[in-house]
Amino acid sequence: MRQNFDVLIVGGGVTGAAVGYGLAKKGISVGVVDATPSVDRASRSNMGLVWCQSKALGNRDYVEWCFKSSKLFGDLAKDLKETSGIDIEYTESGGIIPCLGEEEFTKRSDYLDALRKEAGEEGYPGTMMTREELEAKLPNVTFGPNVTGGTWCAEDGLVEPLKLMFALRHGITNLGGTLIPDTNVIDVVKTDSGYLVTTDKGEIECTRLVLAGGLGNRQLAGKFGVNVPVVPNKGQVFLTERVPDILPSPLLGITRTRGGTIMIGFEHEYVGTDTSLRSEKFCHVAKWATDIWPALADLRIIRTWSCLRVWPKDGFPIYDKIPGHENGFILNAHSAVTLAAIHVAELPDYIMGNDICKTAASFTLSRFDEK
Repeated sequence: MRQNFDVLIVGGGVTGAAVGYGLAKKGISVGVVDATPSVDRASRSNMGLVWCQSKALGNRDYVEWCFKSSKLFGDLAKDLKETSGIDIEYTESGGIIPCLGEEEFTKRSDYLDALRKEAGEEGYPGTMMTREELEAKLPNVTFGPNVTGGTWCAEDGLVEPLKLMFALRHGITNLGGTLIPDTNVIDVVKTDSGYLVTTDKGEIECTRLVLAGGLGNRQLAGKFGVNVPVVPNKGQVFLTERVPDILPSPLLGITRTRGGTIMIGFEHEYVGTDTSLRSEKFCHVAKWATDIWPALADLRIIRTWSCLRVWPKDGFPIYDKIPGHENGFILNAHSAVTLAAIHVAELPDYIMGNDICKTAASFTLSRFDEK
């Protein structure tokens, strides 16, 4: 027996689940197909940062898109607790990027000045902190001698990424949607009434189709002759033993989890689908982390792993219709956690036929045409 939905989303990671949750809240008949989980899932390498500051100079739309999402996260956390019963552990913690040496401090300061100038009268919610201000902000952290200060943004936050994904997925089903887990898509074809999706567990019909399969979108969109320019971005992370609650605001690359462990990692590698661990990368990250916070050197490392992140080639999201298809869509985003709240709020109306929000209107596939 075939299943049938108004909207079928292929991909149940944070992006697909966020859109599915938003659709379910509107009472749309929505199904979410998710492939058999793999150990290199992008959410596993995510530190849960809702991070807006000090990025995307030259793309004001993306800057605004991130900050809009951040502002919506508190309400989303409350809503998810109500609908799913899961606390996603969101905190409006603010965030810090530490600087090593005067040169790095100057570069960060210049970058913030440029972002502030680009924002104009709207202003930019990020500031530089001297070492003394940094120490006052985090009095229980003894910084290394080469730490010169850092950047601060009160609108950054922290969330437990896997709980976010599970809350969105549970929310979908509790709101009347359907999650179809451990199911692999074999083929997708256009029909007179919509789309027919063949999986390893049967066929599914839908009126509207959303491809939100992360790196898998390359293969899925290829069935329509479309090239989706996303590449694997490898991250290596390690986790230390538990420490007391001494880091109320995360450092970019060093985060204390709700359970008390310290999660460390910031590398971005473009090595295809190779997920093997590279000790030299861990050594590089460990050296940086202990230069920032020397006491980390005394902690035991309890686990290390690597994962593949989804990276559109220019780093910005992709929201577009499949060329030639009024009711078929392609969604890809690197900052899926940061953007989850705005995806819940804005993308369902786009999927249902409305124009996309003006702020996100430039994030189409056409921007890659001449590159």
